[in-house]
Amino acid sequence: MVNWEELPREILELIARRLAIEDFLAFRGVCTSWRSTAAKETYDTKSKKPWLMIYADNQRAEFRSPTTGRIYPMQVPGSHVRTLSAPGWILASQGDREYHIFNPLSRVSIELPALTKLRRKSRLRVQLDGPKRLQCRHPRINRIALSSGPSSTRSYVVMIHIHQSLGPLGFAFHRSGEDAWTAVSPAMYLRRSTILQLIYYDGLFVALDANKQIMTFNKRNHRMESRLILGQNIFEGHPYLVECSGSLLAAWMIWGEGYGTVKEIRVFKVDLEKGTEEEVKSLGNASLFLNGNSSFSVEFNAESCLLGVKPNHVYFKDNIDEKKKSYRMDNGEVGIYFDATSCHGYAAAWFQPDFSAFLMINFIFLFLNAKTLRNRLE
Repeated sequence: MVNWEELPREILELIARRLAIEDFLAFRGVCTSWRSTAAKETYDTKSKKPWLMIYADNQRAEFRSPTTGRIYPMQVPGSHVRTLSAPGWILASQGDREYHIFNPLSRVSIELPALTKLRRKSRLRVQLDGPKRLQCRHPRINRIALSSGPSSTRSYVVMIHIHQSLGPLGFAFHRSGEDAWTAVSPAMYLRRSTILQLIYYDGLFVALDANKQIMTFNKRNHRMESRLILGQNIFEGHPYLVECSGSLLAAWMIWGEGYGTVKEIRVFKVDLEKGTEEEVKSLGNASLFLNGNSSFSVEFNAESCLLGVKPNHVYFKDNIDEKKKSYRMDNGEVGIYFDATSCHGYAAAWFQPDFSAFLMINFIFLFLNAKTLRNRLE
């Protein structure tokens, strides 16, 4: 009879490197010797691999693993969901009043304050409260970003942009542990505009508006400040902000004639300090995954390649035909990755799962087993 614990370490390491993240976590839970061969570096790489989140309806969503093709149906506490840049977290809303940030794997749900609960006197507060409240129709969260995932720290900041049926209202932020929002004022020269992107990069909340203007949040005076205008020579396109290898990138989806399907993607490296942008021809071992609310990047190596997902590519949703596509940076080839024509409008977003809770359960399980075994031997 084979003693699985005595398999050569080299073989176990080869097996661990070839497993999908779900199977990798199960592999770690077999015994202490198997866990020791499943290196943390391998887990760190695998855990960043994106899944597809497909929202159905009636608080149901499906999470698909591109590596294995497995589908994991889950309930979410809201009628609408959006992905967040912090791995593993989504924004779930019930109508325009109740908002939660929710981790589908750990099932942790954190309720956000009502949008009308503002600490600071501002133009935004006047619009959301008091006599002028009737003029503000259906305020809702348009964009949201987290400074860090609640799974990794108890101290985090949530930044939002609030919109209404008549147009954009403004920014506000919320610190964990508080019960209200703090309004953010724009600089005097900033025009009120729809916010296309809101991310957290290098210790800053960075926003991009419909005028292609990048602005950052100044924590000292609670004010949004302009940094630069993107794409002076690009007119028929849509930009996305994404962090990649420590740099801030602006990925432009360039439409075909007459605002047709996407024909090209151009990527620029943005320098906030200098207020400049420089075109990037190659992403190297990284790929970008573009979402409407939040985008992210993944760096690949020889051990982390996914079936159908490759380095130096940009993965995106073409809003014209509702299909998930890929763009090769080296030759400009556009290919169909996933057909989302039958999905809900919020569906088929790229999602980074957060397996840290499962890793902890895995560790506790092994610790208890080892302690039981030691007691028996004594």
